[in-house]
Amino acid sequence: MRTIDIFRYLLGFCMFGGMFSACMPSTDDIEPVRKVEIKISLQEEDFIDTRFANKEVTIRGSKNSYKAVTDEEGVAVFQDLLPDVYSLAVSYVLPREEYGNMVNPPIEANDVLLNGTLPNLRIYENYNGELTLQMGVRQSLIFSKIYYSGTKNANNKNYDVDQYIELYNNSDQTVSTENIHIALLETESTPWFVEEKEQYIYAKDIFKLPTRDLEPGKSILIARQAIDHTIDAPLSLDLTIADYEVKAVNKPQNSQVEQLPHVYKSLATLDWLNMVVGGGNQLVLFRYDGDVNDLTKKQKPDAKPSHAWYVQIATSMVLDGVECLKYNAQEIDLSKKRMPARIDASYQTLSTASGRTGESIERKVARVEEDGRVVLQDTNNSLEDFVCTSDIRPLIYTKPELQPQE
Repeated sequence: MRTIDIFRYLLGFCMFGGMFSACMPSTDDIEPVRKVEIKISLQEEDFIDTRFANKEVTIRGSKNSYKAVTDEEGVAVFQDLLPDVYSLAVSYVLPREEYGNMVNPPIEANDVLLNGTLPNLRIYENYNGELTLQMGVRQSLIFSKIYYSGTKNANNKNYDVDQYIELYNNSDQTVSTENIHIALLETESTPWFVEEKEQYIYAKDIFKLPTRDLEPGKSILIARQAIDHTIDAPLSLDLTIADYEVKAVNKPQNSQVEQLPHVYKSLATLDWLNMVVGGGNQLVLFRYDGDVNDLTKKQKPDAKPSHAWYVQIATSMVLDGVECLKYNAQEIDLSKKRMPARIDASYQTLSTASGRTGESIERKVARVEEDGRVVLQDTNNSLEDFVCTSDIRPLIYTKPELQPQE
């Protein structure tokens, strides 16, 4: 009797489940958005002709992406999109020769980067919008790898003191690191300087690179602790090869590795390379020939005097920047972005929100020159330029996931 009852129960449950599934709409039943038109243009003060014509652009949702080619007026038309929240991030490299013919008077400079973004587009009906691209100049010294996720030690405990940052000379000329700084930007839960973002960003920690010459295709490796981490955490790495170490008080140090000066701390007690294991971490390289402590400082509104003070950095001083946001399977919170599109038009994430995954954010390879010099991809768009990889070894650019896609 009990067996029969259980059978009937299971049969009824399965029938109910089938009915429930039948009631759930499939994507075939969802009415698509017929047309999304976005006009993309260049800033009038920068260009003679402001039309962004005949360029492929991509709009990305949580589940689908769509491509379109702009027409002669710079209008991209996307058709039959599934209703969703989308983001449009446009990045284009304008060779110096082409740029020189588009401005009056012509100028000589490095390649120009055109970037712009329209985040959080809630596309549930036909849509018309506009996007004006911002201009930046491609820089020589850039971020190449950022490892902040941490891992587990031999006892399966959290281990995050193995963080590192890697810089790379992406040009064909020797560059000097004189007056170049690395900044970790503030990560308050609620952005409070949105109206200033185009002109200023705010740093919680600043480090100054010692002056040295860096040859083309060479790297600078900066470790939170320049020790062999595999002794305590077999899945970690040996960072005794680092060029610089952030020497925190009362923390293990490597006397053979030069100190990276920590020239500004928003909180005096946090004297290490303080990257958040799950993100977000927003990093910029900037050049400033004075004392950063003399720059303007601001607090979050309604903060007490004892709370953190953040250094104001003009975006015009920034050489490179990367937004590493917190992962969310449903929707990345783009309100946490800190940089204007001309510095980073998008972002990159780990594969989980909690970190401890042994993953790093690494820049892709664009090409390899005949002399063997690696040229990394740099369009100021981290979704396109970087990948998240579980191979956390620094100074290596032959990893398959970094190579150009056919």
